Amino acid sequence: MNKWDYIKQYQQTGAYVFMALPNQKFNGVEGGFNNSFNNRDDLQSWLNVYPEYCKGNVGIDLSKSNLVVVDIDKHEQNGMASILTWFKSQGVNPDTLQDTYIEQTPTGGLHAFYLIPSGQDKPKHIINAIKGVDVLSNTAVMTAPSIMTSGQYRQITPFDKIKPAPTWVYDLSNGLGTDRPSHTYNARYSLADRWKMTINGFDTGERNNQAMSLAGYLFAIDVTPQDIYDIMQEINARSNEPLPDHELNTVYMSARRREEKKRARMNVYGRD
Repeated sequence: MNKWDYIKQYQQTGAYVFMALPNQKFNGVEGGFNNSFNNRDDLQSWLNVYPEYCKGNVGIDLSKSNLVVVDIDKHEQNGMASILTWFKSQGVNPDTLQDTYIEQTPTGGLHAFYLIPSGQDKPKHIINAIKGVDVLSNTAVMTAPSIMTSGQYRQITPFDKIKPAPTWVYDLSNGLGTDRPSHTYNARYSLADRWKMTINGFDTGERNNQAMSLAGYLFAIDVTPQDIYDIMQEINARSNEPLPDHELNTVYMSARRREEKKRARMNVYGRD
């Protein structure tokens, strides 16, 4: 198959495909791997503007796509041994890995791809769910036929074998049967709390914390920066004691820088 045959397969499942330069994992245009498209015409239009990417590598933007990937490392850690042990502890048939679409990474690891049915939540994005195994749902992943200096991404099973995400993938991402600490991070303010802020304004004594929490949430769900700033101003104006403009500006910029740093870290796509 040629590169466009691979891309067509991915996009037909609803996947958002992005391009990287030859021998690289990164899309260097502003927006990074979010320069991704689920149809050929839009992707081709983007390539017409950035022709240096035409002969480059192919990746999938999982943050937009109805896909999750179980990334099993074989390079730095023995993820296969870890997941087989975990399967045994959970009573899962180890042959389940052969039931979906699998790729081999240049360093010998495996990427197991699963579909997320419409209306179903994605598993949580977890690095080192167990030793050497990641559950990737909110980042990007390179795919066949991409080539790196260390080797090529290769299809191990046919793409048409791709299956909906089984229960065990959700169990793995939720730490079921693992020794990961149960004290995972919980947001300081719930979604309901944030909606109350939009109605009542920020609470006196919690204004900075609430403004930071709301701004971070809005950046995370890809509201535009200008809209975020406008929303924060509106909510602040409803507060019994509004923050001074300079304090609100400081909170906004702090949240924006934190989100930009987080997205930069997410450009390291899993292990391979």
